[in-house]
Amino acid sequence: MQRLQPMLILILALVCGGTAAYMASGWLKNNSLQAQKGVPKTETTPVVVAAKEIIAGSVLSKDLVKVVEWPKENLVAGAIAEPGKLDGRVIRQPLVAGEVILEGKLAPMGTLGGMAGIIENNRRAVTVKVDEASGVAGFVMPGNRVDVLLTLNKSEFTDDPITKMVLQNLLVLGIGQDLELQKTGEKPKVVPTVTMEVSPEEGERLALASKEGHITLALRGWAENVTVPTVGIRTSALVRSEKKSEPAFEAPIASPSAPQKNTGVEVLRGVEKEVVNF
Repeated sequence: MQRLQPMLILILALVCGGTAAYMASGWLKNNSLQAQKGVPKTETTPVVVAAKEIIAGSVLSKDLVKVVEWPKENLVAGAIAEPGKLDGRVIRQPLVAGEVILEGKLAPMGTLGGMAGIIENNRRAVTVKVDEASGVAGFVMPGNRVDVLLTLNKSEFTDDPITKMVLQNLLVLGIGQDLELQKTGEKPKVVPTVTMEVSPEEGERLALASKEGHITLALRGWAENVTVPTVGIRTSALVRSEKKSEPAFEAPIASPSAPQKNTGVEVLRGVEKEVVNF
């Protein structure tokens, strides 16, 4: 009987421990369910996004887009849910992978791909040649905005060249390279080009500026859209004579309207009178 007592105690301990574990497990499960019920479930909706980086002017196809679940509370107006509606549409702005494709970033239905598909109404695309320095050393990319500076050094500006900002805040549509033959028999040289979106009037100014002088592009920041009036700068104004901090002493000059009177003495010589000045 004494030998059975430890065995009974062990069995009783196991039963009590198992009961406690079962009750604890149920309590934790119950609390977990209650916690889940207290957290509202986020509602989502299907949205079409870019599957990879897409350049402006591209024609959308199934391999360029994908559908993801997007939180309804963060849904942007103009989002598209059905990828089939985007087949053949032209994207007007560059997209990064995962970016939501909005109706406002698409060209009108029926628009062909390429440069013509991304030009705004009543605007034109004008391409000009630039060298590496004037093209901001390759840092100008499609989607950037630039100012155009013109340098003239002929005709009336031969002796005193001038640089003036002639156009501001132009959208860069594309960059590229053209092959231009220098002379017969010579190898072609690579000429960088930049294509910008302009109004018809701006297109005239840009075309004339690129022919009559040397143009330089000034890259703008993403948030900069203010037009700054300028008067230009001439070569003669770049270096001005320095003013002396302490002017040398100069003797005062008498005013010509108030001449100094000479001091003299009258001398009588017989009947003649003479004035002798000192």
